[in-house]
Amino acid sequence: MIVFYLSGDRVFSTDQNAINGLYNKRHFGKLVEGKLFLSLLEATYLVERGKIEVRDGKRKLTVEELMNLGRERDELFDAKYLVYKDLRDRGYTVKSGLKFGSHFRVYRRGMDEHSQWLVWVLPENSRLSPNDITARVRVAHGVRKNMIMAIVDEDADVTYYKVEWVRF
Repeated sequence: MIVFYLSGDRVFSTDQNAINGLYNKRHFGKLVEGKLFLSLLEATYLVERGKIEVRDGKRKLTVEELMNLGRERDELFDAKYLVYKDLRDRGYTVKSGLKFGSHFRVYRRGMDEHSQWLVWVLPENSRLSPNDITARVRVAHGVRKNMIMAIVDEDADVTYYKVEWVRF
């Protein structure tokens, strides 16, 4: 079992198996100075699947404890996790979309090419202004990506909507 250690709002490992198996082959996390850092979303996903364990000091954290840590830092953590898990389970590579003003950037398989989609996660009961949608679509269009809205309903089902410019 690969061990990661909690460090603020992420986890890290220096284990070469983590770097080779999770980063090089499956594109999880970010490699910084010989350490593999995972977001709480990535860590929760991998703990839930039995691929890693996360420790806070010597104490092993459960999936629920990781979820609670995520909720403390992000009110949309549950919705983002459901979308993250759904996309990973479908075989996509999912990375942060923060620099593009969205929650995720998504790659078809691996990371040999540029990401194809920017995904913005919203609970079903969210209120949106036309300006919110326009701004995100404009950014996606400007970086040659498709804007996807991932709507999470009360039953934890995810529905994806592609939002794009249309020229008449």
